[in-house]
Amino acid sequence: MAMSDLERQRRQLERERELAKQQLDIVQRIPRRTFQDFLDNDEGVDTAHLGLCYDGMNRLPPDLDNDHDPVSLTGDFEFLKTESGDPVYSGALGRAELEVELLIEAALTLADIISKYKKKMIKERIADLEANAIPKDDQRAVALKEIIDLSKALERLNKTVRHSFPTWEVRG
Repeated sequence: MAMSDLERQRRQLERERELAKQQLDIVQRIPRRTFQDFLDNDEGVDTAHLGLCYDGMNRLPPDLDNDHDPVSLTGDFEFLKTESGDPVYSGALGRAELEVELLIEAALTLADIISKYKKKMIKERIADLEANAIPKDDQRAVALKEIIDLSKALERLNKTVRHSFPTWEVRG
């Protein structure tokens, strides 16, 4: 079956995005001061808030004090490389960029797991209420109201949410 123009354009955009991910960020290619120097000396950089957010997650914030390249804790994670074999993410800035990417991916995965759990619990409760046909009118009204409320919650769980981030990468 032939692809539509829209499908061809989508696939081309996907290929371009994948290639862009394998290129160095433009800031990595220009002479610059270190990311740590920026964090230490520029006003308006709120590393205290970052620390508070990680504390709320019961996690340590990323160590941005040195300029070593990212490493996988288990060794199972393969980092992207450019066509010439250079690491796409390097130094403290690369570790920070990678952290953003992986936190977003982890948040998406965790949100999906939580949503699936809640949907299953709601569906089980609705099935339970429907299976236990309640003969008394006052109890039936309460059960029907709960089913309606649960069904509305289920509809809400089928939606997606959006969050806006400032752009942190300039690749490609």
